[in-house]
Amino acid sequence: MDAAEINYIKKPQLKNTTLIEGLPGIGLVGKLATDHLLDELETSKFAELTSCHLPPQVTIQSDGTIKLVNMQFHYMQRQRGDLVLLSGDFQGITPESQYLISEKILSEMMPLNLNRIYTLGGLGTGSVTHNPRVFGAATRKDLVSEHERQGVIFKGGGAIFGASGLLLGLGERRSIDGVCLMGETHGQIIDAKSAEAVLKVLTQMLGLDVDMTALEQKAKETE
Repeated sequence: MDAAEINYIKKPQLKNTTLIEGLPGIGLVGKLATDHLLDELETSKFAELTSCHLPPQVTIQSDGTIKLVNMQFHYMQRQRGDLVLLSGDFQGITPESQYLISEKILSEMMPLNLNRIYTLGGLGTGSVTHNPRVFGAATRKDLVSEHERQGVIFKGGGAIFGASGLLLGLGERRSIDGVCLMGETHGQIIDAKSAEAVLKVLTQMLGLDVDMTALEQKAKETE
């Protein structure tokens, strides 16, 4: 196996593409948000990323069969601009692997006319809030202003770790716009309420009509 390889089910022809990353992180905010989009939108899986830098294991599925740990790519075509959703159960397990996998993702996305990247995650505060705010970071000042109009809070200081940060930083080197949306969260609990807050901003920015009922129910169950 290569250090990171992508196996295509099919290669879609996409235009004006936005990548949405929702891999596991603080509070599982990004993963919950992206998994909800996959449940609610009509998407098609087109590729899987496998790597020796992911945890050395398989997962056991509900029917008893196994699945090699991977990341999955789904796409959705639409007139306003196509979407690619990146999901998975794990991130790279070392700093080197985070760079390697992020570079691989970007290399494969560029031929799909990648135009913008949204990375989704949590901002750990150590306290529980019932009305989580959404914080952001962006690759350009005009993107900051654009998202501030949707109530996103931008302030200096701190860092964004893992794929959510590297996809923006490495993407900027390729002249790709990027925004990280981070839901305010305790940090030690699974936070569907924070994921809902992040999704409300994202869907508004992308012009998506998404039913939030199932995510709202998850939020009630974890309160």
